[in-house]
Formats: sequence, C-alpha cells, structure tokens
Amino acid sequence: MMLESRLAAQITTDLRLSALLDEMYQRIEALELENKKLRQRITELEDIQDDHTRTINGHAEAINKVWVISKRPVVPKGQKTNQRLEKLDQILKTQGARTLRQLGQDLDISPQEMSRLLSKLDKRKYLIFSREGNRREKVIKLRSKLS
Repeated sequence: MMLESRLAAQITTDLRLSALLDEMYQRIEALELENKKLRQRITELEDIQDDHTRTINGHAEAINKVWVISKRPVVPKGQKTNQRLEKLDQILKTQGARTLRQLGQDLDISPQEMSRLLSKLDKRKYLIFSREGNRREKVIKLRSKLS
C-alpha cells in the first residue's frame, strides 16, 4: 500500500509521465469509442443482410412455384372438351397429321373453339407446326412414342 501511494505520488509529480499517461488514456478511450461504433455498424449490416436474404428466399420460392405450375399438364375440365380431345386423338391416330382447318371441320367447331381446344392440349403429346409450302397453315399430329 505504501509502495502504491509513493508510486502515485511520483507519477503525479513527474509532468512528462503524467502527460504520457493522459495521452494513452485518451487514445484508449478513442479506440473504445471507435470499437463501439464499428460493432454497431456490423450489427446494422447483419440486419440488412438478413433482410436481403429473406427477400432472395421469397423470390426463389416464387420462381419455384411458377416452375412447378408450368410443369403441370393442362387438364381440361369440361365434359365437352374431354369428348372433343378424345375425338381429336381418334382422328389423329386413324388419319395421321391434319391441318387445323380440317380438324375444325371434322370436329364441327369454329376457329375460336379450335383455338380454345388447342390451349387445352398437353403439348408433350401433340406436335403443332407450320406446313412446308404454306407457312400460314398449321398442322397437328401426335408425337411419336420415341421422342
């Protein structure tokens, strides 16, 4: 105890040592303040990163939902549509590829109804393409089992 008080008395009397200790104390305080600010900034950046991660995950989920929906086959819901599709299958199996105009006549439906029926088709089962000589005329045929 006596040594400590003597040392404290000596430090306070030596002005150079006292000034050096004050300078070190101020530097330590400045470093502690800077450290505190940096910790706060790190916390802010982590919060921002968490927000971005949530947003990215939300976008990824939306993309996955769209992808899953796009992979589902289109299933017609109406009885009349199902009958027309069965008749379409039968015509294409027996007579081969047909133009859309010929199919419309065979099915006895208007061009608008034919367009609606085509939108219900499972594109994996049917192939629709333009005729070689006349690009405006569309042809539909069943895809082969191998392709």
